[in-house]
Amino acid sequence: MIKSGGSFFYKGERCTVGAVILLKGLPYMVTVSHIFRRGEGDHLTVDGTKLAVTRILKDFDLALIELPPACTFEITELGSAAELEQAVLVNDIHAINCRVVNAGASLLFLGFQCYNMPEPGDSGSPILQTGKVIGLMSSVTLDTCMGIAISSSIIRSLEK
Repeated sequence: MIKSGGSFFYKGERCTVGAVILLKGLPYMVTVSHIFRRGEGDHLTVDGTKLAVTRILKDFDLALIELPPACTFEITELGSAAELEQAVLVNDIHAINCRVVNAGASLLFLGFQCYNMPEPGDSGSPILQTGKVIGLMSSVTLDTCMGIAISSSIIRSLEK
């Protein structure tokens, strides 16, 4: 089943599904775009199915991959970030606790424990609060133990 926090493979590397949403009634997988070399048209494998990147939103570091009707998927429940509250980065490898330091219109700024930081394969991982996805991990700064996530408000705006 394709769902938030699950894995897909691109160029032999494990990557993370950030969310699954409906756009105009069609299911799309959402992840970060910086992992793709070519962008639109790049091929990936999820749940044994070969798919192509449908659309890149460079301004937001997001990639959309349309899912075929035969795929089994779970639509992601999106939430809104609560500042100065605990959150967790979750994927099928691990969960990493963090805190939402600041929640802007399009980005979330996260504080991590310096001994438990996200790794390169964690890009695109969902950030959860109260069981809902509030953002997708985009980058980290190791020397400050801070991270940046794309806000779920950007993903919600795509659905309209």
